[in-house]
Amino acid sequence: MSLIIAGARLDAQTEKDPHRPECTDASCRKIRTFLKKHYCGESPAGNGPDESCDLRDRGKRSADVKVIAGYKCEWNASKDAADCTQHGQVTPELRSILVRELRQLGVPAKAPGETYFTIWESDRAGWSLAQAYYSHRIGPDIELCEVVAVVDQNAHVTVLRKLPLKKTDIDVPKVTDWTPLDLADTRGDGQVDVILVGDAYEDHWLEVISVHNGSAKTIFSGLGYYL
Repeated sequence: MSLIIAGARLDAQTEKDPHRPECTDASCRKIRTFLKKHYCGESPAGNGPDESCDLRDRGKRSADVKVIAGYKCEWNASKDAADCTQHGQVTPELRSILVRELRQLGVPAKAPGETYFTIWESDRAGWSLAQAYYSHRIGPDIELCEVVAVVDQNAHVTVLRKLPLKKTDIDVPKVTDWTPLDLADTRGDGQVDVILVGDAYEDHWLEVISVHNGSAKTIFSGLGYYL
């Protein structure tokens, strides 16, 4: 009886998971198969669904993706803070676009924190993936703000994900932020999709976004794991 109750609880938890809706149609299953093949490692310990997978290897990108700019953060135990290093160059135009988006999300003009940028290009896409990530440590808390967008050749901006400026506990953050993972044809139809990792506290999953003619649509959310 106890096993039946436990199983029912797990089923209910899975059904209510907003990041892992049921994958029923052929397109969703095709994307899921592609993601599991290219980005999933062994399932980590945790309470996730049976197809949970490790997403910690976030350096895998398709061969035709050009990294124009990016950043890397490593935890510094002596400072009790992350040390981040920016690599590559962000054009003044893209920097201005991303800073403007951060301002609209609440980051003041003379903010005391640091902003880091990611710019990716794909020969097949016709647009750039751009991310700006702002952070500022305040004692046991941290201020965070983020925008992930695609910018086409006419400087038209399509925002994919955003995190308005918020202060939260650094150890138990009550926010969701996003890490670009790849630009790839997940459905085999020649269209380049944006693949992101969603990160919430003890919960990590993949999302795939289709970008077409200045509009964006989430076409997959799932996999990953939670603790």
